[in-house]
Amino acid sequence: MSYGVILIRILPECRADDFLGGELYLNTNKFFGEIDGADTVRFDPFDGIDQSLQVKEISIAAPGEDWTPIGGIINPVVFRSTESERLNVFCMYMLTDQSDQTFDTRNLAFGETAVLIANPIEFLRRVKVAATALGKEAFHGPVEYVDKQTYHGGMGPFRKFNDHDYQNEFRIVLTNGTGEPCRLNIGDIRDIAVKGPSKDIPKLKQSAGEDA
Repeated sequence: MSYGVILIRILPECRADDFLGGELYLNTNKFFGEIDGADTVRFDPFDGIDQSLQVKEISIAAPGEDWTPIGGIINPVVFRSTESERLNVFCMYMLTDQSDQTFDTRNLAFGETAVLIANPIEFLRRVKVAATALGKEAFHGPVEYVDKQTYHGGMGPFRKFNDHDYQNEFRIVLTNGTGEPCRLNIGDIRDIAVKGPSKDIPKLKQSAGEDA
C-alpha cells in the first residue's frame, strides 16, 4: 500500500484490555454470514461467500426437446464452500491518510472503545509468528468492496459487497481452522497500541488530513 495506515479495533470497553494484552478472538468465516439481522452493523448474509455470479438465464430441457428458459432468477447467485467456512477471521477498521476516506459514524456501533495500532507492520509480524506456532498460516489485507448488481466472479474473506464499504475493513485470516472460533495470543501490544474513545476517531482522520 502506498498510503499511511493505522489499524483500529473498535470494540466494547469490557474487551479492550484482553486485546491490549494480545488476545485475539477469531470467529469462523461461516459465523459472519449467519449473524442475526437485528445486529444491523454486522449483519451481512453474503459475508464469506466464495462466488457471486450474475446469471442471465437458466433453461431446462427433457431429452430430445428444446430448452425452455426458467424465470424468477434473483441475482447475484452465490456459492459457499465448507472448506472456506472453517477459516478464522479477525476484523479491524483501516484508517488511512487518503483524502477521499471519511469515517462513517455507523462504525461506532461496534463499541465505545478504540484500540489504535500505531505500528501495523510489527502487529502483523507478531500475528504471523503466533499463527505459525499453532500450525496455521496468517493472511491479511484490506477488504475490496464490489457492486452486488454487476460483479461476477470470486469473493472470499477479502471481498464484500459495497453496501458495507463504510466499514473500510482490514482482515486477518487464519488457515487450518476446525470449524470453531480460535484464540491467538500475540503477546502484550501496549508498546505499539493506544486506547481511546471510538467517538474520537473522526478527529484522528482530520489530523491526518491536516498533516498531509
